[in-house]
Amino acid sequence: MYSERLVLGIYAVTPVHAGSGAEVSVIDLPIQRERHTGFPVIWGQSLKGVLRSAFKETGELEEVIKAIFGPEPGEKAHEHAGAIAVGDAKVLLFPVRSAKGVFAYVTSPLVLKRFKEDMELAGEKVGFDVSELKPRRNEAIVSGNSAINLNGKVVLEEVVLEAREKESIGAIATELKRLLPEDINLEERLVIVHDDVFTAFVKLATEIVARVAIDQSTGTVRRGGLWYEEFLPRDTLLYAVIAAGNPRVTGVGGLRTASEVKDKLGNFLTSVKYLQIGGDETVGKGFVRVVVRR
Repeated sequence: MYSERLVLGIYAVTPVHAGSGAEVSVIDLPIQRERHTGFPVIWGQSLKGVLRSAFKETGELEEVIKAIFGPEPGEKAHEHAGAIAVGDAKVLLFPVRSAKGVFAYVTSPLVLKRFKEDMELAGEKVGFDVSELKPRRNEAIVSGNSAINLNGKVVLEEVVLEAREKESIGAIATELKRLLPEDINLEERLVIVHDDVFTAFVKLATEIVARVAIDQSTGTVRRGGLWYEEFLPRDTLLYAVIAAGNPRVTGVGGLRTASEVKDKLGNFLTSVKYLQIGGDETVGKGFVRVVVRR
């Protein structure tokens, strides 16, 4: 029984490619997405592997790692399960180019509703009401001190929206900032758009990069060595709920209860601050700032 919950904010400081595998489409290597919404996601099994690898790099005892994460796949995996269950990392804020203020952190009522439900699952109260957020397709909800508001308009990429100021956006920004690095002024960049508009942005405004492999003998592009890879842009914010239960193997590393497992994981993530997720580490991609919501 997983009796404890920990909420993790994942803020991209470089473009991130958590890949879903090769596809026969314009994009050879797309990112992971939810099937029914098309929203970007980092699957729980991918995130769990990242956390496990980061734990190993600290020199933590292998027995402690197995107690928390379970044995390695194929390595006596039948003996016992790990003490944590790692949920999918879901998109919460998506950065979109703006005609004023450089870029905006964009979200939608559906995204915020799901976030609020997940926080309730984690045993946390969220101090805003999603039901009152009903932007029309041609509207964008912003704060009174928005850096994105351009004479009553919000221009995101090529989309022109009517700016509608709302006081409640301050309460939303306050909640979401608990998952962000401290130096980010969210309220002045936060924009809430219609769910359909948000869906279009997360599908069409990701970064698509052409990659090539060079034939060393000729110094030219190798035959078949051109491909297109998709990345979540820098400044994307995702969040994940991690559940903790009592270790199946008690007493290892002093871990006996779900609360001790949660504290062990939370203290580690607070101290490490940065993780690398997905591919292309050698070309500087996939680095994220992690923030534990306490």
